[in-house]
Amino acid sequence: MAAAAAIPLTPLDTRIERVLPTREDSGYSSPVEPPSPGSFTVKLNDGNEIPLLALGVYKAPNGQETEDAVTIALDAGYRHIDSAARYANEEACGRAVRKWLEKTGTPREDVFITTKLWDADHGYEATLGALCESLRKFQLDYFDLYLIHSPSDDKEKRHQSWRALETAQKLGKVRSIGVSNFGASHLDGLLAEARVVPAVNQIEVHPFCQRRALIDVCRGHGIAIEAYSPLARGDKLRDPRITRIAERNGRTPAQILLNWNISRGNIVLPKSLTAGRILSNMESFSFTLSPEDFAELDALGSENYVTGSLHRSED
Repeated sequence: MAAAAAIPLTPLDTRIERVLPTREDSGYSSPVEPPSPGSFTVKLNDGNEIPLLALGVYKAPNGQETEDAVTIALDAGYRHIDSAARYANEEACGRAVRKWLEKTGTPREDVFITTKLWDADHGYEATLGALCESLRKFQLDYFDLYLIHSPSDDKEKRHQSWRALETAQKLGKVRSIGVSNFGASHLDGLLAEARVVPAVNQIEVHPFCQRRALIDVCRGHGIAIEAYSPLARGDKLRDPRITRIAERNGRTPAQILLNWNISRGNIVLPKSLTAGRILSNMESFSFTLSPEDFAELDALGSENYVTGSLHRSED
């Protein structure tokens, strides 16, 4: 398959007509001035647009606490919620989204909802059944993005699942389809048989785990990167190299880590159930790191996974 065009940043608010300059260091072409979370999306290879900032809900309970967090995020301006069958909180996310849409009169298409297929449901029929079950739990007619959560070890079932996602997209049950935790070999095998190129690959990415080789492969096919654990699960928030840059910029360590990813055009999925942190994460778009700051952060890029061996892949 021919490589797709580079993934552009697209203004949602047509009143904002600025051109983001790019920087070419470390092999990346990325915006110097981070875009506003309420103003910019990434345009996917299928023509759909996805907000750069999402509320992640990994390990969030399937109850009021998660409903409150989703509501706080939507009230604050988030327009992207990232869940998964594995997280077992699709009902809570769905309740919060539906109530908020009804309360505010916001059209459904203005909120981007992602969920994911778990390993136990791989295979053509099983995948379609799992998708319908997730739609039932959310009580929605369609998802904006549906991902294969993990490649698993069964190549044939993995490819059957992808064919099911292609079918679901044709039927209008999902608008965009993609993968998560796929390495280069997984992508090569899938692309050899796929009719539709994945719109995204959701992988662990942060300054301590930069996945450059894999990201280059994805970019070559026009596959956008969704960065999960962009805060390294909080493990690096006290790292003196991060706190030094944060102090220099008058920002929090979390905002520094998120800004680094956003500046590469990566979609970020910070997880929080705390109102203050949900709001603070939005401020990651409102400043520009210096070339010296970027150089220091880029130099941290060993393959330091915080999510353990489950999601490691041969890049």
